[in-house]
Amino acid sequence: MQASQEADVSERQVARGGGDKVADARAAAARAEFRDMFVSLVDPAGLLDMDRCSETARRMGDVASGAGYAAGEAMAAALCDIFAGAKDIVNRPVEDGALHSTHVAFQNIMPALCETAEAYRDGRGSEPVGELKRIRDTVFRLRATADARREYLRGADPPGSRLTGLSAYHRGKMCRDVVREEQEELRARSVARGEDPVFPPPPKYIDEFFGEPCDPSISSAEMVDDYRGKL
Repeated sequence: MQASQEADVSERQVARGGGDKVADARAAAARAEFRDMFVSLVDPAGLLDMDRCSETARRMGDVASGAGYAAGEAMAAALCDIFAGAKDIVNRPVEDGALHSTHVAFQNIMPALCETAEAYRDGRGSEPVGELKRIRDTVFRLRATADARREYLRGADPPGSRLTGLSAYHRGKMCRDVVREEQEELRARSVARGEDPVFPPPPKYIDEFFGEPCDPSISSAEMVDDYRGKL
């Protein structure tokens, strides 16, 4: 009887050990899927499609929840808030005065996403929960600024007549389309140089650029143009 009981305990321990391995494998697969979806967010020209980004962030949250990945859930929740807030900014017409807020939101969101996505792509870990929450709060403040700016412009006589500078130049467009056009132009330059358009190499510092040997076949104007293309 005792031998039989010991055998039963041993079998349960083996089964439990096998179950743990299966659970660990599923958790690892879920984290890999989470990271793949995170990397898919980082397409500079496509990031302005906030509906697509929000849906991806929602699915990331589902995957993280199913795997018991608390940090992943927190990151996904912050991303959902970021994209919801940014969507309300970038989908406004330039005449509503949100172009500056769109640029600032994009400039805050993009570096954090790129840094984390590059870490995932290269097999390194990264869980920027705090940074994503900071960006979320920044986006919410930018939305409030855009709201105030819209009221200011609509209060003019005639409405929108206070629009100046870059916003006045892009009158008639949606804010997201202005930034997307800029990103598509940068993408084309990266492709022409044979660089990864989503993860281009970092820009050179000015002293590093001019410290390189000079190619006598390149004019100074071409050098400046080339440098600008790397910004």
